[in-house]
Amino acid sequence: MKKILAAINIFLLAGLACMAQVNAELDRMITGHHEVAGLTVCPYELNPAFGDFTDTKAPKGYKPVYISHYGRHGSRSSWDRETYGKLISILEQAKEAGVLSASGDSLLHETRLILEATAGMDGRLTYRGQREHRGIASRMYRRYRGVFRNGSRYVRVLSSEVPRCLVSMAAFTGELSRLDPSLSFNMDCGSEIQKMVDNGASNEANTIRRTVLDSLRSAMDPDLEPMMKRLFTDTDAAEKIVDSPLYLSRYIYYTARIAPSFDFDFDTYRFLDDELICLWSEHTNLSIYLGQCNSELLGDDRMPRTEPMIGNIVAFADEALAIGNVAADLRFGHDYPLLALCSRIGLEGVGERYSVDEARRNFITTLYSPFAGNLQMIFYKGRKSSDPVLVKFLVNEKESSIPALESVEGPYYEWDKVKEHLQSTKISK
Repeated sequence: MKKILAAINIFLLAGLACMAQVNAELDRMITGHHEVAGLTVCPYELNPAFGDFTDTKAPKGYKPVYISHYGRHGSRSSWDRETYGKLISILEQAKEAGVLSASGDSLLHETRLILEATAGMDGRLTYRGQREHRGIASRMYRRYRGVFRNGSRYVRVLSSEVPRCLVSMAAFTGELSRLDPSLSFNMDCGSEIQKMVDNGASNEANTIRRTVLDSLRSAMDPDLEPMMKRLFTDTDAAEKIVDSPLYLSRYIYYTARIAPSFDFDFDTYRFLDDELICLWSEHTNLSIYLGQCNSELLGDDRMPRTEPMIGNIVAFADEALAIGNVAADLRFGHDYPLLALCSRIGLEGVGERYSVDEARRNFITTLYSPFAGNLQMIFYKGRKSSDPVLVKFLVNEKESSIPALESVEGPYYEWDKVKEHLQSTKISK
């Protein structure tokens, strides 16, 4: 408890209780592209960085020989049925009272469609989620065809036990098999694998995070009048139905976030002004960074929890490189371990050790862990056996870098030096 109070005191003394928008780049992206506000529930292709599949030419004589991959499950239904129910109840009461506007009626209709699409199954992979993984698999195979055709035809696959991850795995490996029927797969899941691909912060760290976020939320004071006038024909009468206009805006935000997962073509965010969309997005964005990345406040708690995954990646890669018996290792899990893994490696944009205020201003979750977010490590060997093994990191299929580590050339790093880097930055609890 002393640690919690100390953290909150530091936070308040820094003058951060004011919740005005501060992340200018995130706000800019949202204003032009509302789906970015979904953060970890933004569909993969709607990630604003999607489509940059440029490959920097490898150093002379080097060819890709092995891929190590971690993929988050694809687009899914949500756990917000209670939120949908609250929103529907408010809007239905307003309609019965004769104060629901045409816009409010459209919101009611869309919310009912989203609830219906959920079909009573929380966290279910949608058709869009399956397409996302088939697309990633197809691009991986075509981009690094030689890994699968010139070396081993054997692919190891590990998955979370959660159905949305298993179906993601099936979509991904099914596409690889369709492209190359000669590939063979060894698939596995279980309790120990589950711990590796589905972990988060400690209870104490989550308590600190929630207290910080509660402090920010209590200071929120946005202009809610435009939203109320948009949804209701008589705002005075509506206020007797709506207990908290602020929380009504939150219900709409959480409803709007998940609609693209079902391929709906309507923009439920449109019922909120951009100020409100950005407000809730920044709030959620900070929560995700503090809970899963290497923050000054909580990183020392979160980063050690990545060690099982780091150990698995290193051991499997060293074996595959030494023996040449595996073309790729594929892992399918969840968003929090993906963020923590990229942060632990120190990849640009997600590995920075920010203060709370710096995180509010600089971090953008959508770029690193949308639905079907992934980390691919592409390993290269030279012509000579004495040539060092090189590795390149792709975050959501886009080349990334480790600012703390000098590369050989462009985004290519010596594998042995990457391992040294991981050892030197290892955090012990």
